[in-house]
Amino acid sequence: MSLMADEGLAAGMVIIPKLENYNIRGTDLYILWSDLCGRDVDRVAELISNCPQDILEDACSRQDYSGREMVKQYQSS
Repeated sequence: MSLMADEGLAAGMVIIPKLENYNIRGTDLYILWSDLCGRDVDRVAELISNCPQDILEDACSRQDYSGREMVKQYQSS
């Protein structure tokens, strides 16, 4: 829903095409948005643009917060 809001529209243009190519859906998508990016759409756009696909997919599949350390170097904050 955040992508549909005006402030998330630009980020959505980056995020949606990548999600279609990556294997990030369902629970993994929620982990990306909530656990790895603190429910910040702009951080999702940044991470999905900078992080290699295999690392991001692995990090999103971890339900124990261990994925945070895996992607930390690809985030500005």
